[in-house]
Amino acid sequence: MDIITIFQALLRWSVFALIGGLLLALSFFVCYIIYKKVFHGQRGMSKTQWVILFLLSCWLLLVLALTIFNRGANFTGSFNTDVFSTYANAWNKWSISELQLIIFNMLMFTPLGFLLPLLWKKAEKLNVILLVSIGLTVSIEIIQLLTGTGIFELDDLLHNCIGSLFGYFCIMAVLSVIREKRVHFVPIVKVLIFPCIIGMIIGFVSLAYERQPYGNMSILPAVKQDMSRIQIITDLSLSDQPATASIYKNTCAEDQDYIEQIIDRVSESEDVTFSGVQRREGENRVYTGKSSNSEDVQLDFFFRSGQWSYTTWRHTATLTKEVAKSYGDLYKNWLRKSGLLPDTAIFSIQNNDTLRWDVPDDNDLSIAKTAFTSGSILMQFDNNMELASMHYGVNWNKYVATEEIISPKAAFGQVEDGNFEQYVPFYKGDTLWIQECKLDYVYDTKGFYQPVYRFTGYINDEDNSWVCQIPAMAK
Repeated sequence: MDIITIFQALLRWSVFALIGGLLLALSFFVCYIIYKKVFHGQRGMSKTQWVILFLLSCWLLLVLALTIFNRGANFTGSFNTDVFSTYANAWNKWSISELQLIIFNMLMFTPLGFLLPLLWKKAEKLNVILLVSIGLTVSIEIIQLLTGTGIFELDDLLHNCIGSLFGYFCIMAVLSVIREKRVHFVPIVKVLIFPCIIGMIIGFVSLAYERQPYGNMSILPAVKQDMSRIQIITDLSLSDQPATASIYKNTCAEDQDYIEQIIDRVSESEDVTFSGVQRREGENRVYTGKSSNSEDVQLDFFFRSGQWSYTTWRHTATLTKEVAKSYGDLYKNWLRKSGLLPDTAIFSIQNNDTLRWDVPDDNDLSIAKTAFTSGSILMQFDNNMELASMHYGVNWNKYVATEEIISPKAAFGQVEDGNFEQYVPFYKGDTLWIQECKLDYVYDTKGFYQPVYRFTGYINDEDNSWVCQIPAMAK
């Protein structure tokens, strides 16, 4: 979830939070009137406290909406007790979106720490704020666990408490100035301590990342799989001898100039205008625009592989052989003129509605030391024979270096240790059948094409296929 998605969710649920907060505050007011009139209660509330209560009600409903109502019941109902696993995930993916989510989870609870001391005198004590933050976070995590809308994560507890403390230190610094008519050094330091520490950590981690010769591997898990509950069966005979493999670099990855060139070429070819508004979806870039008849169009760039796609969301049409050949020649010339079509590309017609160019790669990448291209280009057209969608999946790679890699047996040891990514966890009593191990390649977070060992098989029965990838580069 990136910052754009976060703000969209905030806007979507803000009206609900305002209306619900008002109703909740009115309910409290009715209870307060009953308390005063019927039970002759002595405690009163000022107008400021009623405003604070309204704001806290809106905040609580917004938090519940974002953490529970905004999600489908897509989770398996599990615990993640590994503290800092979200940081490991952000590091492996080197993801700005993941970092934004971590910071947002902290800031989400800042209003609690800021507002509660204004409503409740006892909340001016640090331990009260911590207890309320922990209690509320645990309650939300339990609801997520029971409803399947999330995973019970200790990192959420940590982040929410940090956010509450930041808000608490801010309001206590303000109250200190108001009550004592002067600025104290210690409260200001407490306010700055969290931003400074977080900024320093981000700076040091960024420096360490930049000094690495290659990128991180997003296929690595934040948390290892629990392999103690399952049985592994295989008849593979794996070598225990280390070897070497070639490393490549995608020449278009992380290239902003390349993105701008594609935007210009598509704009000119398809008579569309892109607004220049860019947003992120994960680590990808998204540009929106309008066609000549004011229909929405979109360009998605996969920043780390150099691939991209263009879509108009129009229905696609069936192509006759004559039209397919004519448009194939037309777009072949356009692709070649734009430097986007390798000489080895093979043209075909798929499903009578798609023009396709495939770029075969028959080299053994582990020993080859030359540049190569691979991938496919797909085009579809609407009933007016205008381009409806295009996926450019050709990778242009150059040879970089030859590096030592671990043995297949050592990679299998990583599988046994559970050091691989898997969305659905294993269940007690599962049997994992591993049938094949081969050397494959994936892109890292800097656009380098790195070798990985790819294990395939199935869980319990052959209909439930299983795949995992283990980085092959020696540490």
